[in-house]
Amino acid sequence: MALVGTISGCSQTAVAPVGHCSPQYKVGAAEGGLTVQQAGKGKAITWGIYVAAKYKTGTTWHVTVRADGTKIDSKNQAYEPHGSVNAARAAKYSGKILEISGSALHGKDDLLTFDGKCKIA
Repeated sequence: MALVGTISGCSQTAVAPVGHCSPQYKVGAAEGGLTVQQAGKGKAITWGIYVAAKYKTGTTWHVTVRADGTKIDSKNQAYEPHGSVNAARAAKYSGKILEISGSALHGKDDLLTFDGKCKIA
Protein backbone atom coordinates (compact mmCIF):
# COMPACT_ATOMS: atom_id res chain seq x y z
CA MET A 1 0.00 0.00 0.00
CA ALA A 2 1.38 3.34 -0.94
CA LEU A 3 -0.39 6.49 -0.02
CA VAL A 4 -0.97 8.49 -3.17
CA GLY A 5 -1.43 12.26 -3.11
CA THR A 6 -3.35 14.06 -5.79
CA ILE A 7 -4.42 17.65 -6.33
CA SER A 8 -7.68 19.33 -7.37
CA GLY A 9 -10.08 16.82 -5.90
CA CYS A 10 -8.97 13.92 -8.09
CA SER A 11 -7.95 10.81 -6.25
CA GLN A 12 -6.00 7.69 -6.99
CA THR A 13 -6.11 4.55 -4.92
CA ALA A 14 -2.94 2.72 -4.01
CA VAL A 15 -3.39 -1.03 -3.79
CA ALA A 16 -0.68 -3.39 -2.59
CA PRO A 17 -0.45 -7.13 -3.08
CA VAL A 18 -1.75 -9.30 -0.25
CA GLY A 19 1.06 -10.16 2.15
CA HIS A 20 1.20 -11.92 5.51
CA CYS A 21 0.40 -10.01 8.71
CA SER A 22 2.89 -12.15 10.66
CA PRO A 23 5.50 -11.33 11.55
CA GLN A 24 5.17 -7.99 9.74
CA TYR A 25 3.47 -6.56 6.69
CA LYS A 26 4.95 -3.24 5.65
CA VAL A 27 4.37 -1.25 2.51
CA GLY A 28 4.84 2.35 1.64
CA ALA A 29 6.12 5.14 -0.54
CA ALA A 30 7.45 8.67 -0.13
CA GLU A 31 4.01 9.88 1.00
CA GLY A 32 3.67 7.26 3.74
CA GLY A 33 2.84 3.67 4.43
CA LEU A 34 1.16 0.98 6.47
CA THR A 35 2.68 -1.38 9.01
CA VAL A 36 0.87 -4.44 10.42
CA GLN A 37 2.47 -6.73 13.01
CA GLN A 38 1.35 -10.06 14.44
CA ALA A 39 3.67 -12.13 16.64
CA GLY A 40 2.22 -15.44 15.41
CA LYS A 41 -0.93 -17.51 14.95
CA GLY A 42 -3.69 -16.44 17.31
CA LYS A 43 -1.72 -13.44 18.60
CA ALA A 44 -2.99 -9.85 18.68
CA ILE A 45 -2.43 -7.65 15.63
CA THR A 46 -1.25 -4.03 15.70
CA TRP A 47 -1.37 -1.65 12.76
CA GLY A 48 -0.58 1.95 11.94
CA ILE A 49 -0.47 4.36 9.04
CA TYR A 50 2.52 6.68 8.96
CA VAL A 51 2.89 9.64 6.63
CA ALA A 52 5.42 12.18 5.39
CA ALA A 53 5.85 15.31 7.54
CA LYS A 54 3.70 17.44 5.21
CA TYR A 55 0.64 15.28 6.04
CA LYS A 56 1.10 15.14 9.84
CA THR A 57 -1.03 18.26 10.43
CA GLY A 58 -4.12 19.47 8.64
CA THR A 59 -5.16 15.97 7.52
CA THR A 60 -8.48 14.30 8.29
CA TRP A 61 -8.41 10.49 8.23
CA HIS A 62 -11.28 8.08 7.50
CA VAL A 63 -10.20 4.44 7.88
CA THR A 64 -12.10 1.16 7.88
CA VAL A 65 -10.61 -2.11 9.12
CA ARG A 66 -12.17 -5.38 7.95
CA ALA A 67 -11.42 -9.03 8.68
CA ASP A 68 -12.83 -11.47 6.12
CA GLY A 69 -15.05 -8.62 4.86
CA THR A 70 -16.53 -7.89 8.30
CA LYS A 71 -15.99 -4.37 9.64
CA ILE A 72 -14.11 -4.65 12.94
CA ASP A 73 -12.91 -1.07 13.45
CA SER A 74 -13.00 2.42 11.98
CA LYS A 75 -11.22 5.70 12.60
CA ASN A 76 -12.28 9.27 11.85
CA GLN A 77 -9.62 11.54 13.24
CA ALA A 78 -7.09 14.33 12.64
CA TYR A 79 -3.90 12.34 13.39
CA GLU A 80 -2.19 9.29 11.93
CA PRO A 81 -4.48 6.32 12.58
CA HIS A 82 -3.38 3.17 14.38
CA GLY A 83 -5.09 0.37 16.23
CA SER A 84 -5.11 -3.26 17.23
CA VAL A 85 -7.08 -6.45 16.90
CA ASN A 86 -7.22 -8.49 20.11
CA ALA A 87 -5.93 -12.07 20.19
CA ALA A 88 -9.39 -13.67 20.40
CA ARG A 89 -10.61 -11.84 17.30
CA ALA A 90 -7.34 -12.51 15.45
CA ALA A 91 -7.69 -16.24 16.23
CA LYS A 92 -11.30 -16.20 15.00
CA TYR A 93 -10.16 -14.80 11.65
CA SER A 94 -6.97 -16.87 11.30
CA GLY A 95 -6.25 -17.54 7.63
CA LYS A 96 -8.55 -14.73 6.50
CA ILE A 97 -7.68 -11.33 5.03
CA LEU A 98 -7.24 -8.21 7.14
CA GLU A 99 -7.96 -5.09 5.06
CA ILE A 100 -7.16 -1.53 6.09
CA SER A 101 -8.56 1.04 3.67
CA GLY A 102 -9.77 4.58 3.49
CA SER A 103 -8.82 8.12 2.68
CA ALA A 104 -7.25 11.22 4.11
CA LEU A 105 -7.97 14.79 3.08
CA HIS A 106 -5.09 17.23 3.51
CA GLY A 107 -6.25 20.81 3.09
CA LYS A 108 -9.00 21.25 0.50
CA ASP A 109 -7.68 19.41 -2.52
CA ASP A 110 -4.97 16.95 -1.55
CA LEU A 111 -6.62 13.53 -1.22
CA LEU A 112 -4.80 10.35 -0.19
CA THR A 113 -6.52 7.00 -0.65
CA PHE A 114 -5.22 3.61 0.36
CA ASP A 115 -6.04 -0.09 0.59
CA GLY A 116 -3.69 -2.57 2.29
CA LYS A 117 -4.36 -6.30 2.81
CA CYS A 118 -2.58 -9.08 4.65
CA LYS A 119 -3.38 -12.65 5.64
CA ILE A 120 -3.97 -13.15 9.37
CA ALA A 121 -1.82 -15.88 10.92
